Amino acid sequence: MKQALKILIVEDNLGDAELLLAELRRAGFDPQWTRVETEPDFLAELKKSPELVLSDFAMPQFSGLRAAALLQSSGLDIPFILVSGTVGEDMAVEAMKLGATDYLLKDRTARLGKAVEQALQQKRLRDERKRTEVELQKQLRELQRWHEATLGREDRIMELKREVNELLAAQNLPPRYTV
Repeated sequence: MKQALKILIVEDNLGDAELLLAELRRAGFDPQWTRVETEPDFLAELKKSPELVLSDFAMPQFSGLRAAALLQSSGLDIPFILVSGTVGEDMAVEAMKLGATDYLLKDRTARLGKAVEQALQQKRLRDERKRTEVELQKQLRELQRWHEATLGREDRIMELKREVNELLAAQNLPPRYTV
């Protein structure tokens, strides 16, 4: 059974987008996709929470680096893969600094399935880490609450022991507790 995947494709060439989709299908995905070419359309589609963004590097009205920067500034944690025929190493590094998960050359899209699997796995691991951190913080707050309650109780017990010893001393009796 193919894995359904909601994808936002930032690409000005429908043919290139279809090649990416064919590669994803070959890799076992069932892409549910939307293609955009402009920044306003990209921002509107981000609000629909895609599971993955595939972006061309250079387009007439938009760029992959701009898309990566917008995604990063949105605060959304969506894997972003840059796919281009023209990206050089410097631009690929810049894209990674802007939060891109990976980059591929258009003439080497056979690696797209593996790149998507890795990007989705990294996302699952980040989500699991966030859930674990939230749970640990919750448990830590509970432990701190119990610690404070226990310390308060121990202090009260020590105080009561002193009071008992004082009462016994007032009656000229030996202390019952060592404090």
